[in-house]
Amino acid sequence: MTLVWLAIGLVMLSVLISSYVMVTRQTRLSASHSEFERQLEQLKEELSVVTNAAVGVGKHLITIEKKLVLSMEKQQQLELSAADYLPYQQAVELVEKGASVSQLVTDCGIPEAEASLMALLKTKSKRHASD
Repeated sequence: MTLVWLAIGLVMLSVLISSYVMVTRQTRLSASHSEFERQLEQLKEELSVVTNAAVGVGKHLITIEKKLVLSMEKQQQLELSAADYLPYQQAVELVEKGASVSQLVTDCGIPEAEASLMALLKTKSKRHASD
């Protein structure tokens, strides 16, 4: 009978040791799980910060792109208006050098009436300067 009690004691001891090992492992797993949960929350917060920053940078970039497009359009308008003005600027320089009306029409591509008006204005300004 003592053998039976010894066997029962050994079984109880092994159950007790197994229970202790299981509880210890469960405690460690629970602690690890809590740490992982904490790290996950921290990573979520960091991701939120990075996402908000990226959105802010994106909005700023869109604003800068709009300004760039507007500047490019204004520059193109200025270039077009300068191109329209260039023949007249050239004609003024030629008139000051004494070019004829036909030379202004040929060289600058301006209408004859405008070339005549420019020549007339130049001769009138010479008269006022000499008076």
